Amino acid sequence: MNVLLRLLARQRAVAAVVTGALLAVGVALYATLPDQMVIHWNAAGNPDNAVGKAVAVLAMPAVVVFMSVLFEVSGSDLGERIVGSLAMLLLFVVQIMVFAVNLGYDVPIVPITLALAGVVVAAAFWVEYGGE
Repeated sequence: MNVLLRLLARQRAVAAVVTGALLAVGVALYATLPDQMVIHWNAAGNPDNAVGKAVAVLAMPAVVVFMSVLFEVSGSDLGERIVGSLAMLLLFVVQIMVFAVNLGYDVPIVPITLALAGVVVAAAFWVEYGGE
């Protein structure tokens, strides 16, 4: 198994790094973020859901922790842990884009997220059916 797959197989470590990084970025940006933050966009790329700043900063780290717990209690196999790690990294990228959009940067969040989700799905198939 190559180095990248070995790292991704350490799903708990990936979850800890992603959670810590999300919290660190959220705390660092907190004062500059708007009180209400857009967290969801429709297929056309228009915002369709906003929440308070604290919820927007803390929800994604909570989702990553919840995912990690689910992987632990479900007795996931190696492939599932690798795909779970990729999904957590996707959530990290999405959260960074959410922060950027809410800070006024023009980020095409919907197409980027869809493309990255496609990569995660392709990786899941590769791990399940064609990987090592």
